[in-house]
Amino acid sequence: MRNSESSNQIKNIESLEKLVGKTPGPRDLKVIDHLDENALLWISVSSCMFVSMADDRSSEVSASIGGGKPGFVEADSNYLHIPRNMMDSQERIAEGVGWGSLFLVPTLKESLRVNGVIESITNNTIRVKVSECYLHCAKAFMRSNFWEEQAKSPTVDSPADFCDLASFMLVATSNEHAQADLSPKGDPAGKLLCLREDGVWYPDRPGNRRVDSFRNLISKPNIEVMAIIPGSFQVLRVSGEAVLQVNGKIQNHFSVLDKEPKLVIQIDAKKVSLETSEALQRAKLWPATSPTLEFKAADIWKSHVKLSKSKGVQAKIAKAAVSVPGALQKGLDFDYEKNLY
Repeated sequence: MRNSESSNQIKNIESLEKLVGKTPGPRDLKVIDHLDENALLWISVSSCMFVSMADDRSSEVSASIGGGKPGFVEADSNYLHIPRNMMDSQERIAEGVGWGSLFLVPTLKESLRVNGVIESITNNTIRVKVSECYLHCAKAFMRSNFWEEQAKSPTVDSPADFCDLASFMLVATSNEHAQADLSPKGDPAGKLLCLREDGVWYPDRPGNRRVDSFRNLISKPNIEVMAIIPGSFQVLRVSGEAVLQVNGKIQNHFSVLDKEPKLVIQIDAKKVSLETSEALQRAKLWPATSPTLEFKAADIWKSHVKLSKSKGVQAKIAKAAVSVPGALQKGLDFDYEKNLY
């Protein structure tokens, strides 16, 4: 299902950076290699976890959802302890598989990313060794109105109709070392996904410029996405191989507020299915209620920057900048207001 229209494929990092900009110098400044106090508190009130898994033995990448009562995942500074029966797609869970997860807290637009590897599975517990932890920006949740909207229809019968209604999705990819990545995407309904005869398409939007998923797809095109209609327990699962492209017609289709995406992604879909997520049912995300603990994203980012092991002049400058009272919050507010699209 390859596109016959005029388009240019993005085949290397240099071409990608010309379009979306270079990744900031201290790329991992906000990344820590363990779960600090802020992360542990976040996980303790989270009732939903989106997951990507990468298996280097099969080269497959998959997406899943875990859900239960707040705090259903237990954690310490170096490990996640997840009840296996709280996960969808349990057949894909195996020891040695790369793990990427995104923890949600109702009403909060930021999310906590925790990456690692499944070290063991004992009885009903999945034990994930943590290698990365950081707070993810709010743009995908803001663009999708994830917490504000409710599903207009309880069930959808066709993938095409689901694409028209979905406003949020998760993109699961991995690199050649089976390090899993999970990227959230959000847009107004009808501007997130497009199902055509030549495949399933979605746009790029401004984010944190780490572009992990794009870097992965250039070297390893395997992909799985899960689309969601906020308020619904249905998910649309699409798996196959992806290509990054510049395609004027498709980019124009995804235009929002007179702004076109700088590139689009075409999935040569091997499998498209509609499913019901038991994890979403258990998580009870909607209607959203505020957590019992108060979280301030700017303060969490600031603490992670201070804990970061990134070195060099740029890292020192960035660490000094976030220490200025109010500077980080002002920067976040400006970015969310001016660079949402």
